[in-house]
Amino acid sequence: MKFRFKTREVLVFILVSLCVYFTFIFGFAWIYHATDSIEMTPYSKTIGYKNAEKINFEKAVYFSIVSFHTIGFGDIHPISQFGRQVVMIQSTISLFFTAIFSGFLVYFVIKRPQDVFTTKKVYIRFRKGHYFLSLRVGNKSPDTIYLKTKIEAWTIENNSRVRAFRTEEDLPDLEKILYYDIQLDDIGGHELYLAIQDALTNGTLLHMKFSFIGNDIKTGEQVAYAKYYDSRHLRFGQMFLNVYSWDTNGRRKNFRWGNFERIEEMEPAIRNRFFEKS
Repeated sequence: MKFRFKTREVLVFILVSLCVYFTFIFGFAWIYHATDSIEMTPYSKTIGYKNAEKINFEKAVYFSIVSFHTIGFGDIHPISQFGRQVVMIQSTISLFFTAIFSGFLVYFVIKRPQDVFTTKKVYIRFRKGHYFLSLRVGNKSPDTIYLKTKIEAWTIENNSRVRAFRTEEDLPDLEKILYYDIQLDDIGGHELYLAIQDALTNGTLLHMKFSFIGNDIKTGEQVAYAKYYDSRHLRFGQMFLNVYSWDTNGRRKNFRWGNFERIEEMEPAIRNRFFEKS
């Protein structure tokens, strides 16, 4: 049986929690039994127990469960100072365990999977007679709306960060695929164009960061993403290969995520012309 990543994550969390729970139960039961620190209360003899003063391991497990959940039926009680201290420790642990388990379980159930990702490289693309700095954003989760993106570029000089470029932009909803493009041979992208040329020509290390924030369309939960690149991640290309096709109803189908990083090669002449412009 195949489970989605989120389902597997929840099941693993529950399994680990149960292991921790039973470790506490049987661990404290062993302490109670090994130290003879608990016994049956006198009235328990009247409700069917034989040899009520004798506590076996089964009864110690029962007392451990009752104490862990702070139920306190009273048919078994600690008879020494050590036993009372162990009961207090176990009850305190149970409060924290229950709170942590409940909180994390709710978190795992309602949280959005982090299935947003970008290309591992940043691409200098040539389209419709212009050069663009491009990357592709993928999303395997519910759509993200109210998308606000930012890209920054900087160099390090004399142990200080020197900004080369920064821009912020509101983008369309992130459904499954989104293309982020900055036109380099335009007034708005000219500074970035020069910084990239310097990095590729002179070996200057240009750092870049792409980030965005938005909201999950189903839950309203804020979605944040950031990816760091540098000039060693720059590649030349033209058109990205298709990741999906369209059906007759205008819906995406036949996703081929293996094409996500694939791009057509740029012709050498067009690549050389990139370094001639300024």
